[in-house]
Amino acid sequence: MNRHLYREQLDTLRQTPFRSPDRPDDAFAAFTAYDYGRRRRLHPDVAWEDACRAYAFAAASHADHGGRHLDLDTELELEDHWERLRGESGPDWPIARTLLREAWRWLDEHEPTPVRMH
Repeated sequence: MNRHLYREQLDTLRQTPFRSPDRPDDAFAAFTAYDYGRRRRLHPDVAWEDACRAYAFAAASHADHGGRHLDLDTELELEDHWERLRGESGPDWPIARTLLREAWRWLDEHEPTPVRMH
C-alpha cells in the first residue's frame, strides 16, 4: 500500500471537521464527514481521529487495488495491513472494515478507475 497516499489523505481528513460535511473542494472528505456522522450513533466510542485513519486507509488501499472488487481475499489482505498500520491507534478491524467497505463503495461509484503504471 502507498503509505504516502495514506498520510496525505489522513492529513486532509484530519483538517475536515466531521460536523461540516459540506466540502465542495474535496468530495471524499465530505463523504467521510457525512458517513462518520451517520455511524457515530452506532459507534459513539470511535473518535473522528480514529475514523480518519480508517477512511485514509480505505482511500489508499482502494487506489492501490486499482478497481478490483472488495472480495474476501482482499479483505483478509487488508486486515493484515490494517493491524500493522494502525498500531495502538485507530479502531479495531470490525469497525475499520465497516468504514472501509462503505468508503470503497463510495469510491467505486464516484471515482474513475485509476490507471496503474508499471
